[in-house]
Amino acid sequence: MIKINHLVCARLATNLTLFVFTLFILGVVLSTADLFLDWDILPDGIQRYAELLIVIFGIIASLLVVSSFLCSLMVLAEFAAKRVGIQGKELQFSRKKFTILLVAIISIFIAFLALQTINEYRAESRLAENRIEFQEKLDKQSKALAESLSQIVTLFPSSILQIIENKQVFEIKPKDEEDELIKFLDAISVSLPQQPGIALLIPATPPYKYGKISFMSDNRYGYDPEKTEGQQFFMQFPNEVENEMVEALFQGKTQMLKTSLKGNFIDNSEPSAWGILKFNGKIIALIFLIQRIEGYEQVRDEIFHSGYETLISN
Repeated sequence: MIKINHLVCARLATNLTLFVFTLFILGVVLSTADLFLDWDILPDGIQRYAELLIVIFGIIASLLVVSSFLCSLMVLAEFAAKRVGIQGKELQFSRKKFTILLVAIISIFIAFLALQTINEYRAESRLAENRIEFQEKLDKQSKALAESLSQIVTLFPSSILQIIENKQVFEIKPKDEEDELIKFLDAISVSLPQQPGIALLIPATPPYKYGKISFMSDNRYGYDPEKTEGQQFFMQFPNEVENEMVEALFQGKTQMLKTSLKGNFIDNSEPSAWGILKFNGKIIALIFLIQRIEGYEQVRDEIFHSGYETLISN
């Protein structure tokens, strides 16, 4: 038989409380310092478990405080009962009951680990389904944009192509003068079911290498209705892959992408399509269409479309 001495339990619970609470406070202090001072002491993989351990220490310390308090009350109650002559039997546990209690605790712990494993498996399964779903949407909508772009490039009139070749598109126009290119890009965007954003990349005069003119039909994608056009100039792109891709396109070559490219001109992490514009047998600009897919934040970095084997051109 196992006898329970509440005074011993109170001392043990109090000592354990002080020890665990000290570890908890130390963990909180280190975690707070790491957060505010950017120490980055632990790798990201271990950081999560360290934070979980701090929370567990806090819970255990709270339970030990309650246990110590209850044991102390029990000791006071026993002392008061003896003072008034009340005698009670000591609470006893048989080894069989103790074994059953221990097995129950271990079973609960194992069940917790099993549920955690099942939850991780289900979460990974959902991510896998999202990857497949997002990839299918990305490929399908990119193919639709490529088909639309194949028709769009043939619609550019000679007057606009000549303006692009002469780089007159970069000239600042009076506010009351309508921009023919922006009107044309706007008409293209609103006429397509996807209503994509459109951008042109044109060789610029030194010291700039490229000039980008973009038009987005939705304010969320950066179009400011107060401006007739969005212009941006580059001496080069910060991404080497995008530099190689753009140079190949200006040479009339296709280049398949093997990684996700969220560049300043080309973005293959969203439904998109790109091609070239020619005038008098010369490549004068690159054209790019992009559409957005909402959601899928957790899998976006892993999904992309590789581009097109056939060069889209007018």
